[in-house]
Amino acid sequence: MSSSASGRNRPAPVKIAQAKAEAKPAWAELTPAQRASLEPLAGSWSQLSEAHKRKWLAVSQKYPTMPPGEQARLHTRMAEWAALSPQQRSQARLNFAETSTLPVDDKKAKWEAYQNLSPEEKRKLAAGAAAAKPVAPSTAAALQPVPPQKLTKVPKSRKDDPRAPRIAGAPAQVDHNTLLPQPGALPGNP
Repeated sequence: MSSSASGRNRPAPVKIAQAKAEAKPAWAELTPAQRASLEPLAGSWSQLSEAHKRKWLAVSQKYPTMPPGEQARLHTRMAEWAALSPQQRSQARLNFAETSTLPVDDKKAKWEAYQNLSPEEKRKLAAGAAAAKPVAPSTAAALQPVPPQKLTKVPKSRKDDPRAPRIAGAPAQVDHNTLLPQPGALPGNP
């Protein structure tokens, strides 16, 4: 029996993790300026989708024109975002979508009221909000409601419609648990 027939010289199977290609561009393909502006994302860059990478690259184009204080704040926020779990990011997106619908004056008034709270009151408020919020579902949530034109309209039933179903039954004729007729309740049954 030859060695190829016994199966000893077969190539090793490709691991699934190696088969999945990283979305482009890879970190090494970025320019030095892009790497400097996106530095907080270096550790998680390979896990980002191509669409997310494009969004971050758009942010990196504005980075060199920002004042140093804004650059530092952007890096801090990038690091915080990268540290969030996918579920936390989804919740943050929902919160942003919800607050973006509020009028600017309302948001400003609420923010100023929050800023005037003592540190102890802020902690109590945060603890109460955390306890009151339900656990976010593990599925992706829509950031926007479905437009009405995409929903099916439920027709209104009319009593005088000849096509409407005619089901008549006295309460004693219907089993309240199953909504089926009671034995012997149908006409012609003994």
